[in-house]
Amino acid sequence: MGFSFFNSINRLIMQLPQYTKNDRQIYFTSMPVVVLLINFMLFQTRYFTELKVFVFSGLIIWTVMSIIWIGFTWLAVTIRNRLPADKDLMKRIGLTILIIAIIQALVITLFFKGYDYFDILDYQLNENAYYWSLLIAFILNIIVIFAHEGFESFEKWKVTLTETEQLKKIYTQSQLLSLKSQVNPHFLFNCLNTLSSLITEDEEKAEKFLNELTRIYRYLLRGNEEQFVKLETELQFINSYYYLIKARYGESIQMTLDVEERYKDKLVTPLLLQTLFEYSFNTNMIAKDKPLKFHITTDSSGRLLFSNNIQPKQNAETVSTAGITNLSDKYRLLTGEEINVVNDFNVSSVKVPLLDEKKINIV
Repeated sequence: MGFSFFNSINRLIMQLPQYTKNDRQIYFTSMPVVVLLINFMLFQTRYFTELKVFVFSGLIIWTVMSIIWIGFTWLAVTIRNRLPADKDLMKRIGLTILIIAIIQALVITLFFKGYDYFDILDYQLNENAYYWSLLIAFILNIIVIFAHEGFESFEKWKVTLTETEQLKKIYTQSQLLSLKSQVNPHFLFNCLNTLSSLITEDEEKAEKFLNELTRIYRYLLRGNEEQFVKLETELQFINSYYYLIKARYGESIQMTLDVEERYKDKLVTPLLLQTLFEYSFNTNMIAKDKPLKFHITTDSSGRLLFSNNIQPKQNAETVSTAGITNLSDKYRLLTGEEINVVNDFNVSSVKVPLLDEKKINIV
């Protein structure tokens, strides 16, 4: 019977909102102490010498205090949700201690006055023990609340440490991917071939092409050093990148930009759009009669929307998704949001969160 009772209490506690992952450990560590102290203050040595008092009063106090514990946990979680910031720590602790202390005083009074009034187990009120119980309960209240806050702070620290390590790993991967983009022999070879053709056909276009190529490689070098850039800077880069691609593919490639001005000061990771472009190039067929069309805009929720029509290559080799995966992992850690990729009605759309400088985690 006793095992069944404790097992039921354990299941109930695990199903309710928890302040920390260690709530069960704190409960089973502190509850026996609380039950023993309250019963000792009520009955003194009778609690340990009379089996009836030990069992019956022990079960009453444990049951009532378990219900009160559940109420205290709900109250503490509610206060934490209302005052979640670190700057509110002392206000949160002070408010929790005050409210719980008032409830504790009422419960202790209920035990002492109730046992005396209903003559439970031949109990007679001991005023001195009653006041000592109020003091001890208040002290235990402070200890348990600080234990909860300590465990929660430790859990937050572990989560932050894990996320920081993940960000460092992802940032290192980003640098490697960026470096690959800088020295991509196929891209450079194609650009030099196009430039060579333009020199003989149109010197003015050749000069323009060379200027855009210079801008791209200047940006690529910067992108390896910076974690974030303004969206406006990234759009300027992609315009230069598109100019080079357009010179090679002509009308087989089309791009439209429709980004609201208010979003251009938001932050993105360098080479974000190039990563999306290259993935589309590698997975889709490009032809004059079936041009690959790109559209870059922003939606009503403040996300960058990159979309293109789907026309998959025939017998295409397996395409690496390392760049997309890396971007998705980074944004998930930085914002708690995912990069959403949706393929619908022959259109592939990628939604990317736009970041505020004050809300990002710098590694």
